[in-house]
Amino acid sequence: MHLREPGQTHKEDFSSGTAAALSGGVTTVLAMPNTKPPLVDADSFQLALDAAAQKAYCDYGIFAGANLTNAAEIPAVAPHAAGLKMYLDVTFGPLLLDDTTAWMQHFEHWPTARPIVAHAEGANIPALIFVANLFNRPVHICHVARRAEIEMIRAAKEKGYPVTCEVGPHHLFLSSDDFERLSQNGKYPGRKEV
Repeated sequence: MHLREPGQTHKEDFSSGTAAALSGGVTTVLAMPNTKPPLVDADSFQLALDAAAQKAYCDYGIFAGANLTNAAEIPAVAPHAAGLKMYLDVTFGPLLLDDTTAWMQHFEHWPTARPIVAHAEGANIPALIFVANLFNRPVHICHVARRAEIEMIRAAKEKGYPVTCEVGPHHLFLSSDDFERLSQNGKYPGRKEV
């Protein structure tokens, strides 16, 4: 869940996000690390922990964020983190991991008892599964959006690779065919395929 705290509370915060979750029957949320500042070190992670402790209405976990330089230090927050989130494709903010060497450093340093989840698309999906397999680690791929990506993950699972994934309802039910009806002054184009 993108609770946007710290730094973007005009969009969402722990109070509004967890209250909305409860009103929809959701009793636990997991906050993403792409905040301002991003949750990539002990200090920024503590800001989110403090905000959640004061404002959350339901159970919560907070993901630590991987970046190009924090593989050795971010494991310090692992005991308090829901897991490590890796952004391997275009994302908002400074969390893009566009170097597979950095991926491998995170797989090497992040505690094996804590999950690694990733935003990965297209060719990065088999590359991610390969790296996870090198380190004998499971990996969860977030919000898969294309049929070909699901097929790659299915093939990896059939070969015994420990990979899981999820999809968002908007990726299942919306496409570029819905663009005109849903667009806001030409922003937010949909995808052609699922």
